[in-house]
Amino acid sequence: MVRDYGFRLINVDVDTLAKIQFHTEQETGEITPELLPSNKPGAIKKSKLILDPDGCIVYPQSLYLITKLRGENKVENVDTIANALLLYTRWLHKSGLTYKHLTEFEEEGAPWMFATDLIKNTRHINSTQNEAYALKTSKTYMRAVLKFYTWMHRTRILRHDSRRVVCEYSDVKVGNYSGSQHDSLSHTYSQSKPNMKSVSNIMLRFPRSDSTPPEKKLKPMVYPDKLVFEQYLELLKPPFPLMFRLAINTGLRIDELANFPQANIGEIDIQGLDVVPVTIKKTKFGKPRTIEIPVDIYDELEIYLYSDQRMKNMKKRKEKLEEAFKNGEKTDTYEGDLLFISNRGSGYKTNSLECHFSTVRKEIRKDYPDWYYRNHDSRSTFATDWLESEKFNRKVGFDFLMDELKHLMGHSSTRTTEKYIKFCNQKESQLAVAKKKNSNIRKDHNDG
Repeated sequence: MVRDYGFRLINVDVDTLAKIQFHTEQETGEITPELLPSNKPGAIKKSKLILDPDGCIVYPQSLYLITKLRGENKVENVDTIANALLLYTRWLHKSGLTYKHLTEFEEEGAPWMFATDLIKNTRHINSTQNEAYALKTSKTYMRAVLKFYTWMHRTRILRHDSRRVVCEYSDVKVGNYSGSQHDSLSHTYSQSKPNMKSVSNIMLRFPRSDSTPPEKKLKPMVYPDKLVFEQYLELLKPPFPLMFRLAINTGLRIDELANFPQANIGEIDIQGLDVVPVTIKKTKFGKPRTIEIPVDIYDELEIYLYSDQRMKNMKKRKEKLEEAFKNGEKTDTYEGDLLFISNRGSGYKTNSLECHFSTVRKEIRKDYPDWYYRNHDSRSTFATDWLESEKFNRKVGFDFLMDELKHLMGHSSTRTTEKYIKFCNQKESQLAVAKKKNSNIRKDHNDG
């Protein structure tokens, strides 16, 4: 939708209760402002500012972000609002407009045109799946922009009137009320009068719900992209390459990867096995499950278990746990429970793993610009690879494998597993159609 034209976010600490005091020079009459810190507990908060390509602060967007941290309707985190205004600011720059671009017709104003572009790049049931934003994200961003304009009107930075219209509003019904007593389902409706809600015409343009089927949201790595990923993983320091290979070959969630247990590693006779069953207890739903680890990765886990670096890190961990026990501090872990130990003697945090995945992605995109996957795509990669492999080896349909995949993935219901089955069935159908078309083309060519 919008390329990065140099506009970016920076993190800042802001005294949200600071005040400005003005001093007047008696001789010259010159007025100079002075910022007086509040020195009040809790006044310093983390915010974000938007910088332009020259490194200057973008006004009034940045001022709005700071004001959102104080007052009656303050928020604890401005990240989402900042991302929305950053996207809007980039779009304005690309379009050659400013936030002041408003006319007497809402359709000609910058907010309306931004919504048009945003909707065009929002995923829906008939989209190509190259769209950048989920419907929920698009709506959230648009609401943030409209609230930005409301704030500018209230603070008189940009007043709205009949010649400068941001958007018009319409009244819509809320709830299941039906005015007809002859409706066969009238007994299911509320008998009170319908609730009316005023909604901007811009927001009414967005679909009411995300109609994208779950299977269309999946983005497993195709085989060439998976090979590239595994190649670039070697740019990371140990044990991260091993951790990500473990995740993409077992379907572990990121928090399950961070809490992967030491138990069973090095204690299983793997002779004659292609995959090694290992039980994990720290799962999303708290229910232990058994995963299948390819034997070559299991060998690497065993080597890492007894590596010198892990032994040093484990010693630090043991000291930390003993100190916590002496101080009466509660801990939900026990000595030796985690396989992957950081240099600080603690387990890895999920945000740390996300950062390392992002690092690999940035390096890959330098050589392969179209390569874009998220860490969670490793799960769908494992699920679809497993289904295709088992279907080929057992000569069964994908649906036959649903219950088994459910247990491997740790799903609470087959409803969640079903999206992977549908994805593979649709892929197989598309390949069959393509194969038939190619066959017809070759036949026509030969007949000609």
